[in-house]
Amino acid sequence: MGGNQAWWRRYPRVVDAAVVLVALFLTLGMMRFAGRPPTRRVLNPVDYGYAAAACAVLLMRRRWPVGVLVVTVLLAMGHGVILLAVEHGAMREHGPQFLPGQVALYGVAAARGGRAGLVAGAALLAAAGTTQMVVAPGELSLGVVALVTSTGLAVAAGAGVRTQRAYVATLEERAVRAERARREEAARLVGEERVRIARELHDVVAHQLTLINAQAGVALYLHEGGQSEPARLAETLSHVKDDSKQALAELRSIVGLLGAPEVPREPVPGLDRLDDLAASFARAGLTVEVRRQGETRAVPSAVDVSGYRIVQEALTNVSKHAATATARVSLDYAPDTLKIVIADDGAGQGSGGGSGRGLIGMRERAAAVGGEVTAGHRPGGGFLVEAALPLGDQ
Repeated sequence: MGGNQAWWRRYPRVVDAAVVLVALFLTLGMMRFAGRPPTRRVLNPVDYGYAAAACAVLLMRRRWPVGVLVVTVLLAMGHGVILLAVEHGAMREHGPQFLPGQVALYGVAAARGGRAGLVAGAALLAAAGTTQMVVAPGELSLGVVALVTSTGLAVAAGAGVRTQRAYVATLEERAVRAERARREEAARLVGEERVRIARELHDVVAHQLTLINAQAGVALYLHEGGQSEPARLAETLSHVKDDSKQALAELRSIVGLLGAPEVPREPVPGLDRLDDLAASFARAGLTVEVRRQGETRAVPSAVDVSGYRIVQEALTNVSKHAATATARVSLDYAPDTLKIVIADDGAGQGSGGGSGRGLIGMRERAAAVGGEVTAGHRPGGGFLVEAALPLGDQ
């Protein structure tokens, strides 16, 4: 069905030409075989001229449906009057032919709707009745009854086609809207995934490279200082190797989301790995104290990951900007909220020495699970990050 509709729409002039040819053939046939009973009549130049002119006008019915109807009806009336004068009593037997006008009437109903079609149909019947009274006063032929019936069918067919076109247009519009909505949703999901991956990359790179940089600095100090501590130097380089290996593993897991699902992924870190996180910072020269209050329990996975990343980012900022050797992490498990506090005693710099992307990432992670993060300088010195993450029903 869709292919046929596409063909009709693709070649409207071919369709119109076919309609004209069929209408011309039927009009000539009806003028040749008509009467009571049907008799064969020899057509004259007036008949051919009327049929050709009335049917040719139908080529413009799409652009001017009402105008074409008026012209075809006037031609039919003129044809009847001329034949009455030329053939005298012939029209009394055969009557005028309004087939081209009925085709034009169909075009009016299809273009303007059923109400316009009814009005135009009534006008056509009035014109046909007037012509009939002129050429055959006082007679009601079967041709008039057929004309009334065929006129009603033309109006009904045109109105039905208009309704069907409107229905198809509605379906097509819905399909277009659905496709647009699908594309917008896909673009939104892609954007959210990009933001999430960018955030993960920032967390991994900022944390691991900060540790590697600090440990490399310690190793360089031990080497250039000429101190006889080969064991400590080897231990520091071993930490650099381990941390870089871990960073590569996490990067592979993130890259695996971009089209390489076969790459093995390590478990996503959570709050249960805070002690390991603190140990990694300790190797870089930052002592981290982790304290837990309340009933320690499992939390929703999204909160677990977000909490870990917030602590990781906050400690990374401390290591990079706070100019201090100690930091404290406190986890308070309330009935419906997990409160996380990261504090340091750094002098002057706080966590504001960077681009601010870390603080934005922490707030985004908290907002993603329905929580919030506040950060700022402490009155007595240092920097404080506080996060409140909802635990929901446990």
